Amino acid sequence: MNVIESVRIALQSVAANKLRAGLTMLGIIIGVGAVIALVAAGAGAQAQVTERFESLGSNLLVISPARTFVRGVSMGAASAQSLTNDDVEAIARLASSVSAVAPEYSARAQVVYRNKNTQTSVLGVTPEYLSVRDWQMDRGRFVDDLDLMNHAKVAVMGASVVEDLFGETLIDPLGKTIKINRQNYQIVGILASKGVGGLQNLDDQVFIPLSTAQIKFGGAGNRSLQAINVQAVSADKMEWAQAELTAILRARHGLAPGQSDDFTVQNQTQIVEMVQETAGTFAVLLASIAAISLVVGGIGVMNIMLVSVTERTREIGIRKAVGAKRRDILAQFLVEAVVISLVGGLLGVLAGYGGARVVTPLLGGTRALVTPESVAMALGVSIAVGLFFGIYPARRAAGLHPIDALRYE
Repeated sequence: MNVIESVRIALQSVAANKLRAGLTMLGIIIGVGAVIALVAAGAGAQAQVTERFESLGSNLLVISPARTFVRGVSMGAASAQSLTNDDVEAIARLASSVSAVAPEYSARAQVVYRNKNTQTSVLGVTPEYLSVRDWQMDRGRFVDDLDLMNHAKVAVMGASVVEDLFGETLIDPLGKTIKINRQNYQIVGILASKGVGGLQNLDDQVFIPLSTAQIKFGGAGNRSLQAINVQAVSADKMEWAQAELTAILRARHGLAPGQSDDFTVQNQTQIVEMVQETAGTFAVLLASIAAISLVVGGIGVMNIMLVSVTERTREIGIRKAVGAKRRDILAQFLVEAVVISLVGGLLGVLAGYGGARVVTPLLGGTRALVTPESVAMALGVSIAVGLFFGIYPARRAAGLHPIDALRYE
């Protein structure tokens, strides 16, 4: 008997016992569907994380002050004031692997327009910030060199701040005057919406000239910085740029060999890889738990095949009596087990597509990403389950003696 004939007989057997076959397949359907849904949710989360971090800027390195300790108690990340404008000038002059440098000075402040107000982040920046952090203008202009020279009181607003202050009005924000910590600033630009980047709402920010922010929030003569954003010349130069920045800043800050850095250099690529690895591990863990139901489904396949062997004992005896060989009987029942598992796997793939769209929001994601690899893996596992759990019933059927089988009532 060839494989095609075995498949035809298997399908006839399934069709003859629809309810029983359907209940047997249910475990496979649930297992395959759960695996695909959870892997899709994990893949979607990884893609989402990658997009969020890439929205922060391409080939980005972020330098921030190290934390300080007072009487052994940490004052928090970036609590030291170790970065200055002079560091920016040194990096721009000495770092060969860097294409652009964008310092920033940030503070939380109250922003007011007439009777509307919002608490938001105010960032003092330079013109390079727009390209280094991959921002796009919606309307108006960004901070320019003239604003820096004149310590101009101008502001560029993120989309969320515009919505908070002007969302319920028909007023065009451009050219209007807002108050930041009771100081008047003219709105000269509005940034295109960027959404969430990392763990922060990037649209909930107001940008002003760096020189203005350092004076207004830090006092006259203040040249300290909260961060220095650096763009490497290319993705493959990221690690070299990180080492180069570390060497330049250690030399500038007079740090002796063996002395700890008073700053940190964060490599965006390394952060993305770490978060992706964590999300991938979480998805694999969930999928592994879901795969337990495939084992349960496999036990159901074995159980129903044993019942089928018992019911068809006389049929097996007749087939052996007319010349069917052991391998023919073995192949027939093994193919039947695989067909049940494969049909259940195909239905499970469809269930997985639907389940992915239900599970993803529950896990905090925004989209599911069903990959061909996960579908192929799930179907392959379902076939393997059919083979593994179908071997024992098939061997039992093939081992029946023709005379004993014909006598069976």
